[in-house]
Amino acid sequence: MGSLKIYVGCSGFSYNEWRGIFYPQRLPKELWLEYYKRFFSTLELNFSFYKFPSQSITRNLVLKAPHLRFSIKAHQKFTHRRDYSKQDVEYFLKGIEPIVEKDNLIAILFQFPESFGMNEENWEYLEKLHYDFGEYTQVFELRNKSWHMREFFRWLDERNITIANIDAPKELGWAIGPWISTGEINYVRLHGRNPENPYDYLYTEEELEEILRKVKKIYQEKPTFVFFNNTVGAKCVANAIKFKQLLGVWNENIPIPNAIKRMWITKEFE
Repeated sequence: MGSLKIYVGCSGFSYNEWRGIFYPQRLPKELWLEYYKRFFSTLELNFSFYKFPSQSITRNLVLKAPHLRFSIKAHQKFTHRRDYSKQDVEYFLKGIEPIVEKDNLIAILFQFPESFGMNEENWEYLEKLHYDFGEYTQVFELRNKSWHMREFFRWLDERNITIANIDAPKELGWAIGPWISTGEINYVRLHGRNPENPYDYLYTEEELEEILRKVKKIYQEKPTFVFFNNTVGAKCVANAIKFKQLLGVWNENIPIPNAIKRMWITKEFE
């Protein structure tokens, strides 16, 4: 089992509410990343959706965690506002250079809103975006179900673009299945299943086993990245550790914080 190229991490790490649950109460914020990297080898960076990443920030991340591999969410200008310029592309790519130079970039994640449906104009937009980000590994998260068609999957695969396979509450109506594999890597984002607030949800062990089966189905010997985005109350940490245990890749010598262990127990007795 340990030889599978499946890597597990969380979506973001710098949440104040994780203090005392995952991070020790007195651990200074500047040491959080070094603490996180004891548990995981990959991290999805989300701050870049709200503000363009600067070299000073990304250089600092690489210095603190030189062996951590990062996936970086594209700024909302590229996915939600869709009014970017050539300069915006250059500015964004310049900001992530320290991660790229260290060869620690997994991919750039483009997460589109559910309102972004399949039509000729939007498809052309994806084509333009793909070429503007050229040589970088790209992951498209398309929440609108209209994109789920064989012709589009083939188009992605021909361009080496990875589709993000997602898990989310069925009530939201997002494209949550069937999971497929396109591009050189696989990418999975687990948003939670609470219709009121998806990110405030703890997956049961049974649900994680079901997700693992789906991951193995799309695996195809490709590097596969699984990110937990149910970040409320550090539930993603509890689920990501448990998922690594199910995969057989968890290092038993790493002490798990008590508050994280308690989450498993609580869920088991609910």
